[in-house]
Amino acid sequence: MTYPVLTGTKCAELARQLLQGTSPAIEAFADWVGVGPEVDLGPIERAAALILAEMTSAGDSDKDMFEGRYCVLIHDALAAVPIEIRDDRGFWRFLALKYFWPFIKWREAEAFERENHLRYVDAASSTESVITRMHLRAAAVGGQEWARLAGGIPKSTDFWRSHILRVRTCTAPPVARAFASRQMDERLSTPLVRQVARRVNRTWTNVELHLYDDDEARDLIDDLWLGDAE
Repeated sequence: MTYPVLTGTKCAELARQLLQGTSPAIEAFADWVGVGPEVDLGPIERAAALILAEMTSAGDSDKDMFEGRYCVLIHDALAAVPIEIRDDRGFWRFLALKYFWPFIKWREAEAFERENHLRYVDAASSTESVITRMHLRAAAVGGQEWARLAGGIPKSTDFWRSHILRVRTCTAPPVARAFASRQMDERLSTPLVRQVARRVNRTWTNVELHLYDDDEARDLIDDLWLGDAE
């Protein structure tokens, strides 16, 4: 399957132009790699259009919750795309600039105002680049069936990035679901949730949490949870 990619250099230059208000033809700068038929970009284009439409009415609401609610759209739109394509940073750069630039600019408005924008589109870090982290967030909870968890915790940027996506918990959806569900229903303060996260991370040392089902994951999180008095 052939698909479009952008090099890091091209991404940086195109992002600079977009930030200055010009509208370069992103596809004209892309290279097509791979063999066989072209990847179908229709689903991701439609997902982007829906996200942009919803964004215009979202105002300055909780942007992390918005990101969480709509991350499943990106995940589902790419479900038929082979894993080797989804592992290519150049593909994510193309998607970010071609389809999602207005959304990313809205999502990270403060950084864009400081011209500290590149890390949110260049896919160098999967937990910083907005579109890649949205895909990972949906995958971490297990996709569409669990979408309510991905966007159900107010003001939860640190929770998702630090305690789910940047650690092994993102590879064990039942554990990620149990953690997110408990935090959504019985929110801990930042210091306390960090303590729970450290306990979860230590558990990985001796236990294959990948093998846990939902009941076992809930029992684990219940055992590791902290009361307000701790």
